[in-house]
Amino acid sequence: AEDVKIAPISYVFSHWAESYVEKLSGDFDVEEIFKDKKLDNHITAEDFNKIVKLTIDNEYEKVPESLSREAIVYEFTKMWAERAGKNIDEMPIIKMLIYQDTGDIDIKHLNGIYVAYMYDIAKGNGEGIFNPKNNVTYGELAVLVNNTINAIVKELEAEIPPIMAGKFENRGNYEIKDGKVAFNFELMSHYTEAKEIKFSSGQQFEVTITNVDGEEVYIFSDGKFFTQALIYKTLNPGETLQWQDEWNMTNKDGEKLTRGNYKAEIKILAAIAEEDKIPAEQLTNVLEFSLDNDVINSDLAKEIIEKDADRLLNAIKYKDAKVISDYVHPIKGVRFTPYTTVSNENDFVIKQEDMINFFEDENSYIWGYYDGIGDEINLTPSQYYEKFIYSEDFINAPKVGYNEVLSSGNMIENQFEVYENAIVVEYYIPEINPEYEGLDWQSLRLVFEECEGNWKLVGVIHNQWTI
Repeated sequence: AEDVKIAPISYVFSHWAESYVEKLSGDFDVEEIFKDKKLDNHITAEDFNKIVKLTIDNEYEKVPESLSREAIVYEFTKMWAERAGKNIDEMPIIKMLIYQDTGDIDIKHLNGIYVAYMYDIAKGNGEGIFNPKNNVTYGELAVLVNNTINAIVKELEAEIPPIMAGKFENRGNYEIKDGKVAFNFELMSHYTEAKEIKFSSGQQFEVTITNVDGEEVYIFSDGKFFTQALIYKTLNPGETLQWQDEWNMTNKDGEKLTRGNYKAEIKILAAIAEEDKIPAEQLTNVLEFSLDNDVINSDLAKEIIEKDADRLLNAIKYKDAKVISDYVHPIKGVRFTPYTTVSNENDFVIKQEDMINFFEDENSYIWGYYDGIGDEINLTPSQYYEKFIYSEDFINAPKVGYNEVLSSGNMIENQFEVYENAIVVEYYIPEINPEYEGLDWQSLRLVFEECEGNWKLVGVIHNQWTI
């Protein structure tokens, strides 16, 4: 048989989902589905069935009950689960408010949507919204197909390490990145038969980090509450239970730690159900690591910058472009970051001489991309100011941090890597509307670097709760 040559397709207009469509068109013959389609148009049942057959299951004949986001995401998650040998309605999930409109999701789809979130099959539409009743668009369809394929491949490619009979093993590693230390660890069964293990509460592990003097700088369970109920899990031969934890490199006093040698002791708080204990050495792992960053400590940073930062924030509140421009770095200008993670490629930079006209400038600029949906942030400076600079009354923020991370979501914290020897002042509002129980927190970060003996503004970072 002749090889079928699959040509990349073209479509009507530039769109945030283009890269996903291009990926599919390079791997599968999907031209008929996307050709001349507007990616914001709603899909048809016929096209849904076709793309599943072309990309995931060539024998697929099922018909989803609707083309809504909740029904289609649930259907894709079922496809993943069938390939992975799992039942999504019986899988353990972390029940948390991942979307502000979680209450609008049909209960029969809810577990599947949680699983889709956990395995990167589907996320929200940005700003914590899932829109379960909206019909799926062609752009969203391309994303869902790509994500489902990736999740299936990842599941099928997982390697099962060799089995050593008769023991459990706590294995782990760490990565220092973006101002945090991320720990990945697992409990593996080397038994030749299935073992049922139990946890005496909702806390399944403990992470304790100590410095060279043996002083505790971080304990995972500090300030947390856990359900007081027995939890049972079955581990088959060669299987693992996996966890993650992240330390933001601050000690118990909230001070940013930048240097020194540390030990992380990771304990899995498990026992074999029919026996008393698992030997401690099988449940414990110690990881040693070093920090070596040139970040000015919090007390010194406050002493250096507090007055200037407060004066600048006052100017920002009252839109005093003259004072603001005086603070802007004369060479680097000031970079505006809409969501936590600083991007040299996408963030918009304004020169010092242009800052004086910031609030009078009626031109629209691309400031980055909206979280979740990926659309361009195309706003005038004044519009950007309202949404991504002074979006709340930060001058009255109840918490102010100097080179310490007060707010932390699920986005990468990299300000201390992008801005060298900087002082970052964060004005943090932990809760705006009590009904959201802290899920509406926001903060504004002003980033200063030294220039010819003076501290100048090089970055304005907006931070908020995101999915």
